[in-house]
Amino acid sequence: MNTFNDLFLQGFNNYSEGNIESALDNLNNAERNFLYYEDNKFTLEDLYILRGTISLSQNSLESARIDFEKALKSNPNSSEACLGLGQYFFAKGQYENSKTMFEWAVKNNPEHPAAQKALANVNSKLNLSVTDSSLNPKSQQSEINAKKEPLDEASELFAQKNYQQALLKLFETRKQYEVNLASVENFIAFNYLELNEIDKTREAAERALKLNPFSSQAYATLGEIYYRDKNYSEAKKMFEIALRFNSANNFAKTGLEYTEQALGTSRGNGKAHSYQYSNSF
Repeated sequence: MNTFNDLFLQGFNNYSEGNIESALDNLNNAERNFLYYEDNKFTLEDLYILRGTISLSQNSLESARIDFEKALKSNPNSSEACLGLGQYFFAKGQYENSKTMFEWAVKNNPEHPAAQKALANVNSKLNLSVTDSSLNPKSQQSEINAKKEPLDEASELFAQKNYQQALLKLFETRKQYEVNLASVENFIAFNYLELNEIDKTREAAERALKLNPFSSQAYATLGEIYYRDKNYSEAKKMFEIALRFNSANNFAKTGLEYTEQALGTSRGNGKAHSYQYSNSF
């Protein structure tokens, strides 16, 4: 049994269900029970980002800032931590600082739709081009090319008999592969959905969630399945969770609109709505 993993998942589920107090209690307990040498499926970075996101949703801005700063200290390349800090500064009306953090969020993950949207929004606020950034994309590419492969880093650490750091690097690598595989499963689900093979769609979406419990795309796909089955209450829940993890998921937004219309009129026709697949969710 891994106490940290269990408590983190409980907190995650509490948040998904809207039980904020229990979510924070479980995340705080998870932090106290974190052990570096255990085979953790999640990291402290994950915890800080989730807790910071919850604090932002409750307008507890300083608590959010503290957690996002911890996440950034834990992983200086964290796009999510930079995005969270940018949202903190934006809420405080400090738009220049906000822009800087959103720029770094995009630099750390150029495919992050929420970061791209946030940068465009603050640029508009500052009367700049929506794509304006002080960071040089060419320099970014050079830095990426200069980075060592994670497995090479782990091999060097092992050779240096630094086994604990090698394990941490390997756990980080495994997590990255799991997230990438979740995107593959989401794409598989998308194709099965277009073929109207619903059982296979559900299986692929559920596999994606096992690999990445934060997958907005997987929740949105499950919402679509429930919607087609005219189970509108469950569809609404899935689409809302999808939007919690990626507010820029247009498929989930559209699905939620259709579902709320169906719930409001009790005459939903279960018609599928179209969307473009994005492996960034």
